[in-house]
Amino acid sequence: MVRIFGLALSMLCLGLVSALHRSSLPTSLPILQSILENDRLSTEGAFSEEFAHVKFATKQVEISTTAKDILAMYAAYSGAAYTVSTKWNCPYACEYPGTEGTVVEYNWEIGVPESAGYIARNPGKKLIIVAFRGTDNLLQWVDNTDVWQMQWPAALNNSYVHRGFMRGYLSVRPIVLGYVKDVATRYPDYSISLVGHSLGGAKASICLLDLSLTIPELLPRLRLYTQGQPRVGNRGFANAINALGVLISREVYEYDLIPRLPLESMGYRHHSFEAWDHANTTR
Repeated sequence: MVRIFGLALSMLCLGLVSALHRSSLPTSLPILQSILENDRLSTEGAFSEEFAHVKFATKQVEISTTAKDILAMYAAYSGAAYTVSTKWNCPYACEYPGTEGTVVEYNWEIGVPESAGYIARNPGKKLIIVAFRGTDNLLQWVDNTDVWQMQWPAALNNSYVHRGFMRGYLSVRPIVLGYVKDVATRYPDYSISLVGHSLGGAKASICLLDLSLTIPELLPRLRLYTQGQPRVGNRGFANAINALGVLISREVYEYDLIPRLPLESMGYRHHSFEAWDHANTTR
């Protein structure tokens, strides 16, 4: 009975909060604005060499301005998924420092289940961006509330993921994998960063594990940057992501409720460490 109540509560909260979470996007992009206004970021642990000074931290510490700038740039790339099409000319996000010169290689928008995003490259930084759009309409809201878990990937028997998120990812999987392989082959010295806000972050996380299994030679080049991402799967899924050993930043803005859903009592766990965007204090 408790589990059923938790399921119903999580479905209701995830749906309602998703609508609020997304209501001011893409015009204002509050998560990006908060970073641009120099809100302070703290982290519980290590990201990679870019954040080497917190690599062995056991408590929250404030990260460097350089690391903050890196997170802000990737938040801009996530935000652009709401408006960018075939050209890098979207308002605000496409104008953010560090994204200049970005070239859109592919973009997609699939009907049912809905999924949208783009693949771009930044020649100046030798960087490939794979961006997934977050919750944008009612159909995706319905997917958000489908919190039952399904076993995935087949190679990992103990890994289970959110059925709604997985359905949205699978609708675009062949396209995304094909696009990524093509661009990665043409630019073999570029790193590959998967990004996404909210629902987009969930899909980017799934894509990271998928790419590591489907095109394993790309693993040393993969990175993951998400903002406001909900929990995606169970402990088995989270452990599989953590075991990849790639650079991951899972950013949370203030006391955003979305990253606290679905509930841990339903068997959900977050992967990796958290970068906390906190305006007033650093803990």
